[in-house]
Amino acid sequence: MVIQKNGKIDLQSLEVEDIIDIAVLQKFLDNFALGMNCAAVAVNRKGEEITKPSYYRQFCSNYIHKSSLGDSRCATCHNQMGEDAIRSGGAFIGPCHAGLIDFSAPIIVNGEHLGTVLGGQILDKEPEEDKFRRVAQELHLPEDELWASAQKIDIVDRKNINASAEVLHIVANTLAQEGYKRLETEMLSKDLVDNFIQISQTVEMLAESAQNITYNQHTLSQKIGDIGQVTNEISQVLIAISKVADKTKLIGLNASIEAARLGNEGRGFSVVAKEIQSLSENSKRTAMQINELNSQIGASIKDTINDAKNTLAVTEDQSAAMEELSATVQNSVDLAEHLKQLFQIK
Repeated sequence: MVIQKNGKIDLQSLEVEDIIDIAVLQKFLDNFALGMNCAAVAVNRKGEEITKPSYYRQFCSNYIHKSSLGDSRCATCHNQMGEDAIRSGGAFIGPCHAGLIDFSAPIIVNGEHLGTVLGGQILDKEPEEDKFRRVAQELHLPEDELWASAQKIDIVDRKNINASAEVLHIVANTLAQEGYKRLETEMLSKDLVDNFIQISQTVEMLAESAQNITYNQHTLSQKIGDIGQVTNEISQVLIAISKVADKTKLIGLNASIEAARLGNEGRGFSVVAKEIQSLSENSKRTAMQINELNSQIGASIKDTINDAKNTLAVTEDQSAAMEELSATVQNSVDLAEHLKQLFQIK
């Protein structure tokens, strides 16, 4: 399983199978082995085969690998060939433990060795009988049969072996590099999708909040308008009160005149008349003070209404902008998801 650390692929957890389609690699090695007249196989970090052997020679499949010691030596040899190739910085050619010529191409990504592609099971000169009989003795194999099988091994010019090894190295590492880039892109696009989804959710919350603010601002503006209407009504009532006070004062004045005309009989009535005049004057004065305060309140309400209209216009613009941003982010989410699908490794 591929692991990410700090947003990057952990190369130590990466395997060849994560970046190269094994079916494609198998097909390439089958055709490579057939075209180059050799055997081929791919192994992982541990030297374990990850492809089926391509055109293995009977010398290897029917004899060397039938011996537990021979099979173990082959695994060790595979690892050694990979290490030698890493040290050489490219394809490596050398003898195997059984006396054949093998070549290896390390699969390296960003300096990390993931596996090795091996080719060979060939000779570059006529086989030496004593060497192969000695191998048969070491592996407890029938000498005559192993020697007979060794004589059937293809003899290939060293120049052709070098070319084959180089082709193997170029193709295997091209597949690995392209696969790694594809995996990186897939993971980045996944992170991009996740980030855009989070942004989208946040924008949706902000858009909803902006809509709520706009609605509340509409309600507030309406209520402020209602208060303005009330102040207008209060003003009308105060005007009416002032008129009543004026009439009351006039009545009080007339009553005072009438009381003066009556003399002693109208003295008590005169006191009442003065109280009526005083009350009317106080009522009018109070009404005027209230009217002045009401005018100030009305002016403040008017300013507040203007401010509320300006704020409402801003919140409506913000709400519209948030809706547009939300649509843009959602479109980005769709594009990122499409990008993820394009580069996703099946």
